[in-house]
Amino acid sequence: MSAEEFYAERVEELMDGIDKGEFSDIANPLESYSYGHLAALFYFSQVLENGNKLYEQLYDRIMSFGKYHVRNKAENGEKVKIAFLAISAAEWPVDTVYRMLEKDQRLECFIVVCPLMDRERGNREKTEAQTWDFFLHHGYEVRRVYDKEKDICQGWEAVGGLPDIVVHATPWYHCLPEPFQIDSFPMRVVNCYIPYGMYVADSMEKSYATKFVYNKEFVNMQWKVYADSMLNLSGYEKYQLLHGKNVSYSGYVKMDCFQEQRDYTMDEVRSIWKFPREASSENMKRLIIAPHHSLEQSSLVQYATFAKNVYFWLYLAEKYQDRITFIFKPHPNLRWKAVESQLFSSYEEYDRYLEQWNSLPNARVVEEESYLDIFATSDGMIMDSASFIGEYMYVDKPLLFLTREEQAFNNLGERLISSYYHVKGEDYIGIEKFVEHVILKGEDDMKDERHSTFAETLDYAGKNGCSASEFIVRDILGLLG
Repeated sequence: MSAEEFYAERVEELMDGIDKGEFSDIANPLESYSYGHLAALFYFSQVLENGNKLYEQLYDRIMSFGKYHVRNKAENGEKVKIAFLAISAAEWPVDTVYRMLEKDQRLECFIVVCPLMDRERGNREKTEAQTWDFFLHHGYEVRRVYDKEKDICQGWEAVGGLPDIVVHATPWYHCLPEPFQIDSFPMRVVNCYIPYGMYVADSMEKSYATKFVYNKEFVNMQWKVYADSMLNLSGYEKYQLLHGKNVSYSGYVKMDCFQEQRDYTMDEVRSIWKFPREASSENMKRLIIAPHHSLEQSSLVQYATFAKNVYFWLYLAEKYQDRITFIFKPHPNLRWKAVESQLFSSYEEYDRYLEQWNSLPNARVVEEESYLDIFATSDGMIMDSASFIGEYMYVDKPLLFLTREEQAFNNLGERLISSYYHVKGEDYIGIEKFVEHVILKGEDDMKDERHSTFAETLDYAGKNGCSASEFIVRDILGLLG
């Protein structure tokens, strides 16, 4: 059966159920219908008569099922289960939301580490293990579904049963094990989406943001989507089938930690950065190198310049080892994309490249762990990534963005990128000029431009009068009555 035939069959089942009045009782949503039926209707909404209107009406009904179920449990004194789906420690965006909710005695909060089933097995095992260790080490209520010996996953029954509320951090849900994909959930489950990254990217023909961000089927199935900026809220309002009715401007949760300035001791700095024994750690600058993963020509968005400068970074780290300490922070997908694109012949060769970094006296690699303390203690960053151009704005440090012709941005991205330094990814002289003048000498001529851009586009706390976490937690607790 083709995908089109599969979705057509689900739409037919949905229409039969509507005709029979099976969606009329808010207290008893049928378990035989899932969010997969709503996804199927989304795909067919453009060819059905009044398809968008029908979709919105059914969406409203399904949301009422979930809200009734949650409130009813809370009023009856039952614990409301809320599961956070995590795919990567580096892409964990909701720490403060989790910590605030776990204190509420009405809730049972837990994290499910989901392996990325679309990756090569070794890569899947490595990412899942690093992510599991991160959550375990930091004292979260974390539950495991992956058996690496058999390379299989258990379902919700292995982690205490189906939750009432699911918090998603990635829209690419088909990379998760099937039981944890939203289209497998019954309609009584309430879903909300807190993005792991800031939305700044687009494709050259300007279709990526519309199709895969603002109007992806995933965001049209959420009870709430939390937007990082007013510009992206406007994108949902313009392009989404639901016209932004389920989208709120909360700001970007991950950046809540930067709302109050924190002073780090030198012992804390030394635990984050590596310094040569003979060097004065107080006098050395700290520089992040953060390459994107989009190396293959078929990528929906193309940012990566890593093929042009892969070994230049090692040269730079060696040259400045008495004045700069480096952190190499690759995108979590770079390992498998670097091999898939044949930049490296094998995962072993890529891992040897990382070992070259770690063998330097002034450099270390950071993969699957939080990078917020790294941002806060750094003096600058060089990169060609997407989300970081927004996230790094919160620490008010200079950034050099590496360009290539295929790069494109949405409205937010275009505003942000204009506030940073730029050179081509293969412009080694331009890169060193940034290192010498901006990082080492402190000649930061773009500082005022960054301040202006931040105030206009990213100051959510100033606009909302609260942190993003407080905004979201208030919303979720409102479901309980």
